This record gives sequence, C-alpha cells and structure tokens, in this order.
Amino acid sequence: MTDELYDNKYKFIKSLGSGGFGTVFLAIEEHSENIVAIKKLHNFSYYEVDDLYNEIQSVSKFNHPNIINYKHCFEEERKVYLVMEHCEGGSLSQMMNTENGDLEKIWDWMLILTETMQFVHNKGIVHHDLKPANILFTEDGVIKIADFGLANSANGTISYLCPRASQNLEEYCLDPRVDIYSLGVTLLEVLTGENPFYRKSTSRIQEIYYQCRLKIDKFPSWQQAIILKAIHPEPGLRFQTMDEFNHAIKEQAIPFIINKDAIKAGDIAEKANHLIENKKWLKALALLDYAEKTLKPSISIQEAKGKYHLLQGNIELAKQYFEKALKWNPRIDIQKELGWINLEHKNYPMAISLLSDYIHRNPTDMETYNLLMKCYYETNRYEQVINIAEPLLKINPSIQCIQNNLYLAIQLYCIKEKINPTTLFKKKLQKHYFLDYNYELVMEKEVSHNYSKDPTLKSKMLYMDYRFNNFIPGTLFFRNQSNEASNFVEINSPIIKIGKEGFPLNTIEILGDTKVSRRHCAIINSKNDVWLSNLSSSGTF
Repeated sequence: MTDELYDNKYKFIKSLGSGGFGTVFLAIEEHSENIVAIKKLHNFSYYEVDDLYNEIQSVSKFNHPNIINYKHCFEEERKVYLVMEHCEGGSLSQMMNTENGDLEKIWDWMLILTETMQFVHNKGIVHHDLKPANILFTEDGVIKIADFGLANSANGTISYLCPRASQNLEEYCLDPRVDIYSLGVTLLEVLTGENPFYRKSTSRIQEIYYQCRLKIDKFPSWQQAIILKAIHPEPGLRFQTMDEFNHAIKEQAIPFIINKDAIKAGDIAEKANHLIENKKWLKALALLDYAEKTLKPSISIQEAKGKYHLLQGNIELAKQYFEKALKWNPRIDIQKELGWINLEHKNYPMAISLLSDYIHRNPTDMETYNLLMKCYYETNRYEQVINIAEPLLKINPSIQCIQNNLYLAIQLYCIKEKINPTTLFKKKLQKHYFLDYNYELVMEKEVSHNYSKDPTLKSKMLYMDYRFNNFIPGTLFFRNQSNEASNFVEINSPIIKIGKEGFPLNTIEILGDTKVSRRHCAIINSKNDVWLSNLSSSGTF
C-alpha cells in the first residue's frame, strides 16, 4: 500500500487492471474503511464530464441487484475518476478461464443479463460496451453489469460493436439492439473461448458471419440459432428486445411468428408489381400508398415502391426506398436497381460493376444488358456496346432496343474512327419506331446536328429503353400557339418530333422562337407511358 490519496479520502491499495478507456485500482475510503474500485478514465473530453455525471447518477438510482453500485465521480488534475463498489469475484473474462465451460451456468447468467439489460433499456439507457471484462461477480457469485461510463454514446470496444455502430453512425447511439449484439458476441466468446471478430474489419466481420465461421457446430442447434440471431449484422434481423433474447433462452428455441401484415404486404406488392408491368401507374401508386399507411413497415412494399419511382424517373425517391429495404435486409437482390440508379446519377463505374455482377447471376435479363450498354454508350465506349449487342442479337434477333442501340453505337463509332458504317453491320436490322427515327436522323438532308461540335449527332439520337419493346402508340392532343380552347390537334405518331418552324421533318413546329433548335425535343408516345426527351442544350420544359 502507498500513501497516495485521491479526492482527499481514498487511499490506493493496488492496481486491478487497465483497458481501452481507463485504469482500475483498488482503494480504501479512509473514514469508513470501505473497499472500493476506482476507475481513472483515459482521454475523457472535459466537455463530456457533465454528461458522464448525469448518466452515472441515473444508473446509481436504479438500485438494481445486478448493476454495479456507483458511489460518485470526482475530478483531479484534469482527470475523471469513477468510484464504485468492488466485486471481489472478478470479471466474466477471468471466470472464463476457471469455470471450464459450465454451459448450464453460462445460460443462467445470460438469463440474468438479458433481464437486467431490458430493465436498463426501459429506462432509456443503452450501455454500448457490454463485454466479458465489464460483467463482474461479487464474492458470493452475484453477477453485475459495470462500466456505464460510455452509455448512450457511439463509442465502445470495436470487436463487440455491431458493424453499423462501429461506423459511428449517430442514429445508432440510442438503438438498444447495439447491446443485444454485444451481449450475443459476449455469449459466443464465453461458449467458444474466443472472439472471432477481434481486430477484424466491418466487411470481414460480415463475411465471417455469413460464411458461418463461428466454431459453434458442436453446440445444440437451438443454441446456435440464438447466437446467430443475437449477432446478426443487420439490426432488423436481430432480436428486437432483450425480452425476446431472454424468452428464446427459456424456450430453447426462437419462436417462428406468422406475420399477417408481412403476408398482406407481400400480396399487395405482388399486385402492385403486376400493375406496374402493365403501366397502370395511378392504381399501383394508390395500392402502395395504402399499404405504407395501413401496414407495418415491409421490405416488399419498400422494394415495390422503389421500383415504381425508378420507372417513373423519380431517381432520388427510388434510391431512398431501395436503401431502406437494403438496410432491413442486405441480402435482397436489388443490384440491378442500384446499378440503374447509379447510371442515372452518371456514376458509370459503379453502375457497370453492379450491373455486370447482376448479369453473372441472371444471364437472361435483357433489360440489364441494355442498361449496361447504356453505361458504355454514355461514356462514348461504342465498341463495348457493339460487343454486347451483336452476340445478343444472334441469340434473339427480335429485341428491338438492342437493335436500335447497336445502330446508334455503330454510327457513332464510325464517326469517331472515320470509317464507313456499312462495313460493321453483320445483318439487316428489323425496322421499328425508334430505328426509323434514328435512321431518318442519320439520313436527313437538311441536318439538325454537326459532326464535330454542338449540337452533335449523338445529342439528337434516341437511345431506346427496354420498356419500349412491343411499343403501342398512344393518342395525344395538342393545342396550338393561338391558345384557343377549340383549336386542338390529335396526334397518333409513335415518336413526336418538335422543333423550330420551317424544318419539314418535325411533327410539331414552334413558331417565332429563336431559342428553339431545329430538332429540339421528342415525345415518345407510348400508350400509358409517355416520355419527353430533351434534344437541345437550351433545355426543354
């Protein structure tokens, strides 16, 4: 014992150990002669002291038999000290080396810990640093949870933090499922004798989990199932409360619950997707809005609504819905949709990566091939478009969008390389509305484009999306510039070309506006799926 005195009343006895956040030592309170444990915190920001005091005071008021009793905090020489009861029995990490794998005792401890942590969560506190070193025992074997100094913060020991929390995302600071994960890893470590996530990256942790490299095969299947659910990397697929965790241990099984809302949501999503395929946009949206308002959150509804907005061109909304679905379940197969979104955001390398991976797993999806071709088309890599399109047309010569986009790529590649395009056409392409438009554009006598400067030929071309295969023209009504209500024109043209007056190939001529180019925009007049394509640098509205 030394004569070192703390806070004018605690005399140092011996060191008990050191961790990432502090050094713990044994001390005696001079007046009462009570033995206490004191933790000196490392690098604790001075401005955080008030928050720490408030948290410790809240925990101290619990007076729970399985929570360490905090006496008070003090500051000395700009260091923060926590005074707490001393647990003579040591920590769970020390106990692991002496209990020789007493499974019954371990599961009994887990029942107590889950009950205690549910009590803590009910008080609005998340521990954030549950691990064997912070679970202590009194002299007579009572288990106690310690070290609430990091409660409700985004900090903690990395190898016990779930992947999302370890990224320091603020939204997870108050999520009690963080503690469920940490307690699950603690259980895994106590049972197997090691923490498989020690010094591993977030991606490596997820890989270890999904490849089941956890060394739990020797345990009963119900124990394996509980461990896997407790430490699932995705919060939505973990136990949602400590009560659920506790109940599964008592029942020695994870109850399978029939979720009526999920079944109903799945049925609605299926109907909505059918309506989307048939371009019944308003009915599909009404159905999805109804499901979102009346049912519990569902991955199937989020995915369907993301698809709806993607096909409507609402890219940011689509991204939000897909990201939410992916957050709930990272294994849903939406690589194609994420690739599409990246394409629309002009993030072509990521789009190419996602779409290529999707094609490897879904080699018959022609829409994805067409999206991948568009990535190369937009980045002027026309030879890549040709290399994809030609083999596809040998397999299925009738895919109109592949035919049209091959035609565009060959024309632009030949301009770029200054060669004759006829040498690259391996077969005669079948005529259809998009191909007719682009052929007419290439062959026009009074040209609406240039070959070396804006507006270029490419800016006037129409890349054909997969959605316009089996094109059925619709009927549109236009009012002329006189604004007379009776003066409407009915147009059934599949592709309506709009440009300045005096340019004979346009369907509609705009009079007297010098800002309107010769071929300014085009309306793709598909039944129930009308789109306007801007063909001018001055914009279209």
